[in-house]
Amino acid sequence: MTAVLTDILQANRRGEHKGVYAACTVNRLAIQAALRQARRDRWPVLIEATAQQVNPEGGYSGLTPADFAVMVRREAAALGMARGRVILGGDHVGPHPWSAGAAIGAMAKARALVRELVGGGFAKLHLDTTTPCRDDPRGPNGSLCMDLIVQRTVDLMRVAENTVRRAGKQPPIYVLGSDVPLPGGATAAADRERVSPPEEIAAFVGAVRKAMTKSGLAIAWPRVVAVVVRTGADFSCRNVQPFDAGRASALIALIDALPGVVYEAHATDYQTPGALGQMIASRMAILKVGPWLTYAFRETAFALARIEQLTLATRRGVRRSRLIETMEAAMLADPRHWQQHYQGAAEETRWLRIHSYSDRIRYYWHYPGPQAAFKRLVANLRRYPPPAPLFAEHLPAIYPRVADGRLAPEPEAIIRHQIGGVIAHYADACGARG
Repeated sequence: MTAVLTDILQANRRGEHKGVYAACTVNRLAIQAALRQARRDRWPVLIEATAQQVNPEGGYSGLTPADFAVMVRREAAALGMARGRVILGGDHVGPHPWSAGAAIGAMAKARALVRELVGGGFAKLHLDTTTPCRDDPRGPNGSLCMDLIVQRTVDLMRVAENTVRRAGKQPPIYVLGSDVPLPGGATAAADRERVSPPEEIAAFVGAVRKAMTKSGLAIAWPRVVAVVVRTGADFSCRNVQPFDAGRASALIALIDALPGVVYEAHATDYQTPGALGQMIASRMAILKVGPWLTYAFRETAFALARIEQLTLATRRGVRRSRLIETMEAAMLADPRHWQQHYQGAAEETRWLRIHSYSDRIRYYWHYPGPQAAFKRLVANLRRYPPPAPLFAEHLPAIYPRVADGRLAPEPEAIIRHQIGGVIAHYADACGARG
């Protein structure tokens, strides 16, 4: 399952302009868009979920690893995709979701997550043990010492390898988390602009390899394919920090000295197509995208809600979805997913809840109210197709395709198409469409 992926990564390491993108999302239409792009390109596709999104307790999506695997495989089978072309991944696999508690409990839950991921056929694991737990000793900058990060990384890898042996599963490939961007985007400007110091990355990779050998895991080293780095590219609520290969030149030069790995770049969302191509050329062979996909989902769904309002406002006997108002009500009723991230006066935070690049609204689409509102929106627009001028006004990018029949004026097809436009940037950058 992972052989084709590994071949692409090694081609990138040799200097070929090839790479892979990882769609890190639990959004059904985003998953469909990624699968469709990969089917067109005949390119492997990584569909991943973070430990916060999917875990044995259900994560914020309500999905366990088994649930997520079933959903992705069902969508792939509906498209007639070969199973070997779809690779499931676990992202930020470690104690992060439970880090508010004691380390002993958080790591126990992280081990349980690893067992369920491997047991469910997740073939790529990003092991990220960089987040301090409540009772962990911390350095002057608040971070964990490297020795503890390495110890916990190897601990989780041992659990994965033991699960492989007991369950007879295919051994996973591993991505190491060293200088890992915060899940969902950085908050401080210094974090957004950070480029991983090469000496730290080299020391970490070397320490993990040494610890693996000491722990009897040397046989797994060939399956360590990448290390996560800070690239200097990131995003905040309102701004995007663009990738600059010049600022990352020392990190790029290091890759030849590292033993067989490439770089995995997180927080690549909202970068230009040219910047994504530069990342691939800079040996950042795995490009992770997440919030941009659900941002495109929200942007298009809300445009369709405005079209619905104009189409059905005066039609008797029709109950409108009120999707935008429903989402706002859900976020106000349960502010835990956005309150610490969006600061300012009431009008400012209202704007951020909808438009922020960090897209904290993605935490709410699975809530019962928003789910019901979205289903009603889709049903209403299917029953009462909007007039063409409204597409031209509210979704001008897709209007020509709707007008000439290349794209059906069907709500979910339109949303998929808009998300697909984002994924196409990644496919181009990775050489998948060339």
